[in-house]
Amino acid sequence: MLKWLEPVLPHIQNAAAAMAVLLAAYLVTIPLRRRYRPSEGVELTRRTGRDFVGALASYLAFPVLVLLISLAVIYRLNRGLEQDQGSPYHPAWLSFWGIYAILRLVEGLFVEIPAQMGRACPLTRLTRSLLRLVIMLGVAFMVIRYQLGFNISVLLTSTAIVTGVVGFAMQGVLGNLLAGMSLHASRTISVGDWVEVDGQIGQVILVGYRETRLRTLGGHIVVVPNGKLAEMTVRNFSLQTNLRRHEVPVAASYGDAPGDVIAALLEAARSIPEVESDPAPDAYVTAFRDFGIEYVLRFWSRQYQQRTRIEGHVMRMIWYKFNRRGIEIPFPMSGRMLGTFMEAVHAQRFEMPLASEIQARVNDLLRSDFGRKLVADASGNCLLTRDELKALARDVNRVRFTRGEVLMRQNEDGESFYVLVRGRVQGDIATSETAAHIQFELPPGSVFGEMGLLTGLPRSATMTALTDCELLEFDREAFTHLLSLREEIPQALSNLAAARSAENTEAGERLRQCASAPDALACQGIMRRLKRMLSEWRGR
Repeated sequence: MLKWLEPVLPHIQNAAAAMAVLLAAYLVTIPLRRRYRPSEGVELTRRTGRDFVGALASYLAFPVLVLLISLAVIYRLNRGLEQDQGSPYHPAWLSFWGIYAILRLVEGLFVEIPAQMGRACPLTRLTRSLLRLVIMLGVAFMVIRYQLGFNISVLLTSTAIVTGVVGFAMQGVLGNLLAGMSLHASRTISVGDWVEVDGQIGQVILVGYRETRLRTLGGHIVVVPNGKLAEMTVRNFSLQTNLRRHEVPVAASYGDAPGDVIAALLEAARSIPEVESDPAPDAYVTAFRDFGIEYVLRFWSRQYQQRTRIEGHVMRMIWYKFNRRGIEIPFPMSGRMLGTFMEAVHAQRFEMPLASEIQARVNDLLRSDFGRKLVADASGNCLLTRDELKALARDVNRVRFTRGEVLMRQNEDGESFYVLVRGRVQGDIATSETAAHIQFELPPGSVFGEMGLLTGLPRSATMTALTDCELLEFDREAFTHLLSLREEIPQALSNLAAARSAENTEAGERLRQCASAPDALACQGIMRRLKRMLSEWRGR
């Protein structure tokens, strides 16, 4: 053996043994560390008792296994030697990893205990890693100085030189690292925040040494270097409060009163569950244009990152509200085209319904429960002829509702009823005796809301559109016209209403209270109400 190699051979042996111990411990503990990842990030994980112990073990696994393997290797190397002949590095190695194991246990408790209470760790992973590095460097210098007895002044000087060289060579990486530390120190972003960076909206899922990762609304992962992030303008939707305001511009024609337009806009905003009631939505006239009046609808939500979806639902609701109120949404056009267009619109606006539409209404009435049950004889044949239905159809309105809209509410006064042509409607009956609601679903062809007109009682259920719906609406005038068509219709409707009220007395508390007054829901009481409405119709 070479003479010059003998002095350094023990050091080479110790270094090789240390590397082998670290590699073995790292490989063995990979499954445990992957299974029990730290409880931090966007979604905190509350662990059971066994999983909590396993999570703490994942923090301790690597240093404890290094200690156990090191003890076995040291015993093997020192076997047959006297106690004072062993290497002085072995106690220092064990001391270093013992302190590291204690530090990891403290870190595990610091992370997992807040997670069990549903709170995030006060320190991010980046901050904890830097603190751990600083503490262990201090421990290493103390072990070298006091346990091994080396003079560390030379080591500190050389470390400073090496640090300067490495810092110059890796100034980009260190710049990103310092930028990440600055972002954390100033609380600009945190894991779980929704932010907008360079036009990209996403949720912060990781803030690392070099970059910050965002998960966009489309599920894409965007990696932004911390140095670039520190230079950009960042919009944080979660900082301090997640309450944010939306603005939706809308236009309406000059023929529609601004008060009616603003009322429809506010009603549309209140119909969307994500829109906050406090602060309340508001709407204003913003400009008078050549083609119409411009408005702005402003409302608040706590999910501004989902503004495309929320504003889309609000605008969808605006169209239905405008359509049922006859409010027109204009669009810019040239003067000549505008004159032609206004002539056509003015003619269509005040003319009677087209013959094809009248025929379609008649067919819809005959195919529904209106023609099969409401105004039908015992055999299910409609009491009205097609000519009578055509005359009635002129007073009937075809209306549309979108999903989620409330058609009528329980305990409100009812001055109309509906024939469901297309779509599905859900009914909900709230009772005072039980917290559970009675719910049911109506298919196309159903008739609902007629009991309010027949009896004069408030609505017995809340009806909500499950899908986009098309309905035929009978208001008080159309209903009275129906009563005047045949002498037997009031009697048939009063019999039907009396039978239905007897079957549905348990539907609501107000209806059950009214059931104690038999004259209100009895056939004769309903008949007197219908005759009174009919006399008012004929006296006009």
